[in-house]
Amino acid sequence: MGYHILTKDGCSYCTHAKALLDRHEIVYTVDHHDTVEKIEAFKAAGHRTFPRVFHEGVLVGGYDDLKEYLEV
Repeated sequence: MGYHILTKDGCSYCTHAKALLDRHEIVYTVDHHDTVEKIEAFKAAGHRTFPRVFHEGVLVGGYDDLKEYLEV
């Protein structure tokens, strides 16, 4: 399963999170939220900000959380 990122257009933190994973040579999948329906489902799931990063199905958090998670 590995790493999975929920992103949206124009999100600089999404870009930073993907770059951070790239620097660590970590393979990840991306679910791009590019429709109103996907963004509404994202909000309905209790998420408020992008990106949302998951590792092995467990929420790591956003970019700052990912950065801290990878430094441990």
